[in-house]
Amino acid sequence: MKKILNFIISIIFPRTCSLCGKKISFNFEKNICNECIEKLPKVEGLICHKCSLPLPDGGATCSDCKSNKDIYFENLKSPYIYSLQMKKLIKKLKYSRKTFLAKDLSAKLADFIITENIDKNIDVVVPVPMHWLKKWKRGYNQAELLADDVARIINKPMYNALARTKYTKPQFNLKKGQRKENLEDMFAVNKKYADIIQGKRILLIDDIATTCSTANQCAKVLKNLRCKTVVVTLARA
Repeated sequence: MKKILNFIISIIFPRTCSLCGKKISFNFEKNICNECIEKLPKVEGLICHKCSLPLPDGGATCSDCKSNKDIYFENLKSPYIYSLQMKKLIKKLKYSRKTFLAKDLSAKLADFIITENIDKNIDVVVPVPMHWLKKWKRGYNQAELLADDVARIINKPMYNALARTKYTKPQFNLKKGQRKENLEDMFAVNKKYADIIQGKRILLIDDIATTCSTANQCAKVLKNLRCKTVVVTLARA
């Protein structure tokens, strides 16, 4: 009965791929077609072992990680490059209320985490937090949607263990130095979860890593609880 109902609905409101716009079969469970998923550029080749920044000229560590002693996460990994296609998907997820995309994207993120054996070395999944006012305006935190699905797939608990204490300017409008300054004293541990996560191995989830400043500030706060943090983002800029 459900299949028949879905078929009728698909005739009236045909489903299309969120990237290419091609029609999708009514019984296809994803919102992005397989062809588009396979074409998303992956983080491959020579990359920084600490932050996964592509290194076209070779080497093991990027100049930022080599010169910066104040890096608080163990490492940062991402399955995809922040390409035009990925930017389009993340923009729809964040700003167009296309929350259904979180299920498709988190499934690929979880596959990556399992393939990289990251799930075997973490205890708890934590999303990068959003300020409560911004979350209220948007209606959701996209990092939390991704983290919730990832935690379920890899069978780990997910806690909103971090809070954003300031309402600040969007990071994408700022230069590197301004981003760091914008995030100073931005995050705090949610007291409700402090005892639960103390000393745990944390998997921190976010949508994009650009300068890694956000992830690093989160890891800095978690380090005060003797936590070790591995960061995984959907895309690496």
